[in-house]
Amino acid sequence: GVLILTDLFGGTPSNISLSFMKEGKVEVVTGVNLPMLLKLSDVKEETTLKEFAGFIKDYGKKNISLASEILSKKAIG
Repeated sequence: GVLILTDLFGGTPSNISLSFMKEGKVEVVTGVNLPMLLKLSDVKEETTLKEFAGFIKDYGKKNISLASEILSKKAIG
């Protein structure tokens, strides 16, 4: 299958990509960030397109942080 990655849902690249969506063949992930792009090469070949898209989406969410929280954890521990 094909995984299309776009920066913003509702933007032109995303809207055009939606016209190509096809169950099991083409999936669109929007709101992509750099950690998501770097993680793409870690996904195994036998992963289904749906699993792959979900993994990348969840990984992106996990890597969104508030810098103040990270810095306060470093100061404490």
